[in-house]
Amino acid sequence: MALDHSVPVRPPSRAGFSMRKAMIVPGIGVVILVAFIAAGFLTSNPIQSTNPSTHSFSVPGTPLRAQPAAHDLLAITRSGQPPGNIINAASVPVGATRTSFQNNSAGAQSYDAQITLSDDQSQTALENFYTKVLKKQGWQTFDTGPADNNPGALEVLAKKAGSDGFYWELGAVVSATTFGPDAPSAGKTSFTLELFQQPDPD
Repeated sequence: MALDHSVPVRPPSRAGFSMRKAMIVPGIGVVILVAFIAAGFLTSNPIQSTNPSTHSFSVPGTPLRAQPAAHDLLAITRSGQPPGNIINAASVPVGATRTSFQNNSAGAQSYDAQITLSDDQSQTALENFYTKVLKKQGWQTFDTGPADNNPGALEVLAKKAGSDGFYWELGAVVSATTFGPDAPSAGKTSFTLELFQQPDPD
């Protein structure tokens, strides 16, 4: 009996089977994973817009009332820096007037700028105000006392995590109170608010 050397016929493939359909499940898994990662990032780094409110509020431990500094800081806000949660956590005493502003970055990558204001309050009152208001608004104070390289001035230095992933420092440097024929009985005091973005340690 002769052997049949013909090639066996391949059984027909199942109708409707496709690798494209098989890849749908892993694809959905990837989409869900990306969505969870994005949600986690937004939760830990919420993007806050700048609060336009100008309503004043009391600060425990000082008779001075505070108001949001967003309007005064507008002069040094650029390209979304400082981020909204940092701007919203900066305050000035009611009655203070901005007299100047300055960009200290000088082409550096890290943000560094300041505004200077004047108020009819004593140096001691303003230093105490910033010691209290920064704590109230979630800043971590790490230095107080005589200011470096500014004889007669007092400083309050604090830091806070920004929603941009960087830590930010705020320095309130209060100059000595001046007296004169046009100054009120408590004198007139100039002070500077400087915002500095700490560089990425990596």
